[in-house]
Amino acid sequence: MEIFMKSIELMIVGMGLTLAFLILMVGVMNLLKKLITALDKAFPEARPEQPAPQAAVCKAKIALAIAAAKHLAKQI
Repeated sequence: MEIFMKSIELMIVGMGLTLAFLILMVGVMNLLKKLITALDKAFPEARPEQPAPQAAVCKAKIALAIAAAKHLAKQI
């Protein structure tokens, strides 16, 4: 019976330590999120402007993809 009580005690201690670690980890992750957000506001990255794709080029690529799919469907 003594071994059984020791095993229960060990299980409770292990589960308690695991819970404490998980709580600590979530707290640290939340603090890091706040720190990174503050640093991002203080030192923003320059984002390069990308030109908008031309509609005609996009439509041509879509038409090409549809034609290729139809061609492959006929071969099957």
